[in-house]
Amino acid sequence: MRNAYLTIDDTPSPHTDALIDFLVARDVPAILYVRGDMMEQHGTQSVIRAIQKGFVIGNHLYNHLRSSEISFESVCDEILKTQKIIDICYAEAGVKQPFKLIRFPHLDRGSGGWIVNYDTYEEPDRSEIVKLFSDGINIDLTKPSEKLFDHKAKIEGFLKQENFVAAPFQGITLPWHKGEVAGSIDALYTYSTSDWMLLGRHKGKWPYKTLDDLKRKIDEDKNLNHPTSSHIILAHDKDEIENVLPDLVDHLLRKQFNFKGVA
Repeated sequence: MRNAYLTIDDTPSPHTDALIDFLVARDVPAILYVRGDMMEQHGTQSVIRAIQKGFVIGNHLYNHLRSSEISFESVCDEILKTQKIIDICYAEAGVKQPFKLIRFPHLDRGSGGWIVNYDTYEEPDRSEIVKLFSDGINIDLTKPSEKLFDHKAKIEGFLKQENFVAAPFQGITLPWHKGEVAGSIDALYTYSTSDWMLLGRHKGKWPYKTLDDLKRKIDEDKNLNHPTSSHIILAHDKDEIENVLPDLVDHLLRKQFNFKGVA
C-alpha cells in the first residue's frame, strides 16, 4: 500500500459535483485548486458543496495566465481576487479554512519553465526533476533572465506576506525531492497524470494520446512505483475530459494506492 495525495487543478467545471460524488464514494480526499474565472462562470455552489464534504480548496489564480508573462502587480491581483472568492465559499459553507494553499497555473511560478532553479541540483537529480516537469506539463526549458528570477522571488515574498503555506504532504522520500522542490510554498507535484494531453487542442500532439496511454504511464513510472515514498498526484477538472480522472483514480486504487487528506 502506497500513500498518495490527489490534487486537482482548474475546478470548478460543469462536472465538479459528479466528480466530488465519485471521490466521496471511493473515500478519496483531494485538494481542489480553483480558478477565479471558472467560479465566476460556473458559480461557487459546487465549491461550497466540496468544502462541506471535507475537501480542501486551494488558489489557482484567476485567469490561468503564466506568471512569467504578466507583471508582479497582475500576479498579486490574480491571487487576491481568487482568494476573496475562496474565503466567501468557506464562509458560506460554514467551515473554517484550515490554511491558504496555492498552485500556479502551468506551474509557472514567475520564471517560466524553470519551475525551480535546475542548476542548484546535481545529477542525476537534475535530470529527474527536468523530466518530471517536462513530461507532466507544457513548459519551455529556456533558462530565464535574472529579471525573471527576481520576479519569482518577489512573488514568493508576496505569498509569505499573505500567509500562504505549503500543504502538509508527508512521507515523500524520493531522492530528488529536496531543496526548492520540497520547500516551495506553492504546490508542485511528484507525479502528473498528463490528463491534459487528451484535451481536444492537445490530443495527438503529445506522447500520451489515449486513456490507455495514461494508465500505462502510471504502471511504468519509476517514481510512482517507488516502494515506500508518498506521492503528490496532479490531475485536472476539465469539461472535455470529465471521465478521464475517475478512470485514472480507479486504476490507482486497483494498484493499491491509499489516498490521504491534508486536513
